[in-house]
Amino acid sequence: MIAEQKTNRVKRTKFTSEQFTVFSHKSFFEVTEALENTLQRCSISRMMEYVTHQDRKGLEAYVDSVSKPFSIFWSFEQGTAMRLGGIPIESKFYLVGNAVIARGLFEYSAAAGLGAPVRVCVSQRDGEETRIDVESPKGFFSRFPEMAASSVPGLLEERMLKVFEQVAL
Repeated sequence: MIAEQKTNRVKRTKFTSEQFTVFSHKSFFEVTEALENTLQRCSISRMMEYVTHQDRKGLEAYVDSVSKPFSIFWSFEQGTAMRLGGIPIESKFYLVGNAVIARGLFEYSAAAGLGAPVRVCVSQRDGEETRIDVESPKGFFSRFPEMAASSVPGLLEERMLKVFEQVAL
């Protein structure tokens, strides 16, 4: 008996994307505090409780309650490690999104999870302005031909940018 050999197929897709940078005269700590006061944290473990118990109504109600305007799904404080390594910077990385809006992305492509939630980094080098760097959802999702008909990436980008501009004021 000859064993059947399976091979994986890999496709490389080149694309052009954009990044938005919102600058602020506020300190790093003021910007991160404003961001974290504006956006609620979405508890993945709480979401999984609803999923485990197959409680769709509970899941939808929870997601809706933490998605206005957006949720912080995850954050990582990088500045302390950078300073320890001799780099004079404060930096915090976030995954930010709106699960209600993101649902519209997954209707077009299962690969939507690569860009939803959106990557955001708040940072400030010593002596410089604080910056909020955001990967463009519209640019990111442009790499998926099946999402061309979706208005969701543009909507996500427009709403998200307004929130970050407000946080920076």
